[in-house]
Amino acid sequence: MTKTIIVYGSTTGSTQTLAEEIESTFSKKEIDAKLVEVTDIVPSELADYDLIVLGCSTWGEGELQDDFIAFEHDMKDLELDGKKAACFGPGDSDYTFFCEAVNILEARLESCGAALVVEGLKIDGDVDGQLDAASEWAEEVIRNMS
Repeated sequence: MTKTIIVYGSTTGSTQTLAEEIESTFSKKEIDAKLVEVTDIVPSELADYDLIVLGCSTWGEGELQDDFIAFEHDMKDLELDGKKAACFGPGDSDYTFFCEAVNILEARLESCGAALVVEGLKIDGDVDGQLDAASEWAEEVIRNMS
């Protein structure tokens, strides 16, 4: 069984909603995933998992959500060779750096040696009406794991 973790940072609740939908989809497909807020984990713990899923919204001029800033920085020395990964996040396409947090986290994971299994999920606007997209994305993650 693939040991899976979903780590998210959420200020307004949108990223948490997406994380919970992704975890629910994993569960329906009999993938046991640990759902953790980024403030409740240290980066070195990621090495204990086969699949690492990170969720973060974008703020300001393409910046990570506040709780994720130090976490992402502290990931720089991680060795995640052989690990699979995927990233997701909500954003607003009216901004120049739409969902840039997803790009930042994907780049960090790759620099640590993890292999991305799917293109990052970028949700534009209100997430509540787009939970089907999150479920479909989670199913694609699962398909690409085998």
